[in-house]
Amino acid sequence: MFNFKIKYPSSSHKNFLESVYNFCEKNQLSLILKGSLANSVATKFSDIDLIVLGDINESQLDELIIYYDTPIMTNFTENPKGILILVYKDNISTDLDIRKSISEKELVDSIVLLKYDDNFIINNEEIIRKDITSKYMPNRPDYYKTMRLLHKGTTKYLSGKVDLGYKFLAEIKEKLITLDITDLEFENNFESDIEIIFNRLYTNFNLNVEIKALFDTLFKEFKR
Repeated sequence: MFNFKIKYPSSSHKNFLESVYNFCEKNQLSLILKGSLANSVATKFSDIDLIVLGDINESQLDELIIYYDTPIMTNFTENPKGILILVYKDNISTDLDIRKSISEKELVDSIVLLKYDDNFIINNEEIIRKDITSKYMPNRPDYYKTMRLLHKGTTKYLSGKVDLGYKFLAEIKEKLITLDITDLEFENNFESDIEIIFNRLYTNFNLNVEIKALFDTLFKEFKR
């Protein structure tokens, strides 16, 4: 039974976490909650940091990715490599780290939601991630990776982490050069600059309307 003292910033956060919990319980996978939600400081824009331990194959991963809903955006982190990034239409986003082990240090300030002795392995020397693929996680072009940074930076900014938002913005502007976008005129203001960049990416790369709706919802928060 899912019964933990977690301070949810939205009903969507609660529904997503319960969905992943139910999947992991069904498949006997250990599940650990980390980050702002585990530490009761999450906002409605905060992502959900999860570690999953256990044997999970490609078909199970496909099922897990869409267990809550079909994500609008998917990608892998680059530093560190291999963590799944999933963003859903209600702007719930998760960093899903599928591992073979976890360290004692990582368990500090975390909540162990599910623990199975055969896969809850503590290893303080090396982080080993599961090398599995999914039909929902194709190789992404550079512009798509820039979109991922755009979403991450915007949600960090809206969560009150303004300095971190500007750090993402600076990284995004550097990546525009590799996309041959060098003619944009910026106002050196996070909210206006991020919308200018999104509008150009949306036009240049024919992004789908679901992604536009995702960002439009976030941009409306700028005007509140």
